[in-house]
Amino acid sequence: TDVLVYGEPGTGISKVAEVIHLSSPLAQGPFEKRAAEGLNRAALAQALEAGTGGSLFLDEITRMPPDTQIALIEALEAGGTARLMAGSTAGAPETELNPDLYYRLEVGKIRIPALSERPEDIPVLFRHYVAQASEQAGIKAPEIAPDHLAALMAQDWPGNTRSLMSAAMRFVLGMPEEVAEAADLGLTEQLARVERALLIAALGRQNGRASEAARQLKLPRKTFYDKLARYGIRPEDFRR
Repeated sequence: TDVLVYGEPGTGISKVAEVIHLSSPLAQGPFEKRAAEGLNRAALAQALEAGTGGSLFLDEITRMPPDTQIALIEALEAGGTARLMAGSTAGAPETELNPDLYYRLEVGKIRIPALSERPEDIPVLFRHYVAQASEQAGIKAPEIAPDHLAALMAQDWPGNTRSLMSAAMRFVLGMPEEVAEAADLGLTEQLARVERALLIAALGRQNGRASEAARQLKLPRKTFYDKLARYGIRPEDFRR
């Protein structure tokens, strides 16, 4: 069955589509991703061929040129190509698509609710993103206070999971948690916070090896150590 995954921007549409693919009988086949905007007939044919035996995910399907939509309908009716998975952040995709294409996708229509509709999921997601960000930065995950989680749950999150992921990264790096907090700081303080976060991340990635971290940041060793002293950062705290 062809699938239409839709929701607000930042809800993780392509990720959900990939999970559906991996949970289907076609999981052993390819999962091809293409942007539908500006896709011509030739590029569509190549994408369908690449996804044969698996799934082809077309992002923002409503932006596909009308002529290409017709070509897609013809290819799907002929069969023998990839299973179609489409993504859309359009409020009403049925008004933007060729009716024949929409009715074909409507059978497998899946809506991803916005974070504001499921605040109970925010603590679980935030903990996951913090663990992920800590691993990427090579530093120990900081503790998350209950009142911090409560504050996160009280927000609307117009950018959805994408914004929550960014907030988790800022939290791990000790940067201003929200734009409002950053706006209250002067330029010097904002730059200092960013610089401190970069120093911490570099030390984390290098397991506390200051010389390697300095080399990675392209800083002379003395300059690097001066900055560590200024921010009260100790390389030994990052050795594992």
